Amino acid sequence: MTRQSGWKTIANASYTFLCSASAVWVLTKYGVFISKVEGPSMFPTFSGRGDIIIAEAITPTWGTIVRVVATEGNEVTVFPDKTHANVRRHRVPAGHVWVQGDNMTHSLDSRQYGPIPLALVRGRVLLQVYPFVKCIDCSPPRLT
Repeated sequence: MTRQSGWKTIANASYTFLCSASAVWVLTKYGVFISKVEGPSMFPTFSGRGDIIIAEAITPTWGTIVRVVATEGNEVTVFPDKTHANVRRHRVPAGHVWVQGDNMTHSLDSRQYGPIPLALVRGRVLLQVYPFVKCIDCSPPRLT
């Protein structure tokens, strides 16, 4: 192997690596992403012990995994809990969503901090892959 062919091999390997890394970055940012679900807020849908999921990316932001229960214009009724003694009603404003964990007694969600901007929603869970494979939402995307 000559010195020139050695540099050519290194250049080709570097180019291949950069192309692959770029493709992975774009796919995970704007296509699908893999995430880990920890904590009790989404029990029983997820065990909360490190479940691995694949989600469809909608926006390039990061966050927690909770369920969207209402979209703009919908009214949400929040029943009394440890911090609020009365029934509360909220109308979800334009450009926002109301999110709640499945395990309501162990979830920090819109009941505490109100509606969240739609721009903070990163995606929708499609598939759980660990500890076992389970289809979470196999329906086609809803276009609005």
